[in-house]
Amino acid sequence: MARYRRVNIDGKSLFKTETRLLAAATYPGTFAVINGSDKFAQSAAVAGRMYIIDCAHHEGLGIEDQIPADHSAIGNYLEEGREFAVRMAAGTYKKDQAVTVSASGLAIPVPAAAGTYSVIGYIQDDVTTTAVDFIRIRARASSVTVA
Repeated sequence: MARYRRVNIDGKSLFKTETRLLAAATYPGTFAVINGSDKFAQSAAVAGRMYIIDCAHHEGLGIEDQIPADHSAIGNYLEEGREFAVRMAAGTYKKDQAVTVSASGLAIPVPAAAGTYSVIGYIQDDVTTTAVDFIRIRARASSVTVA
């Protein structure tokens, strides 16, 4: 069972969202962009205007329920300072650990390998999960170099 009941934790959902159909079935807490067909599509990298797909409460679905393709979805703007519960793979996470986006649209820790990475936010709690779960992040848009 997920630790959160909603994706948007900061309470700004009334004026910081877009509504579109989904290009493919998508879970809440997944990163998305608007594709050429004007639909939400899962994001495979940090690129352009990004959104975090919210729960489809309007369809009776909860935070752990996948939203079917071509159904209406609400995307929260990924903006600096906002807080969200996002999907992350099982693991041990530390407060203030930087995260980016994986090819599957999940938040992942910034790799330890040297390079420049697009940071989308920072984890807000120390937590260990044993399966994909929701982790609270505070959004940020920048790059970081790991030496």
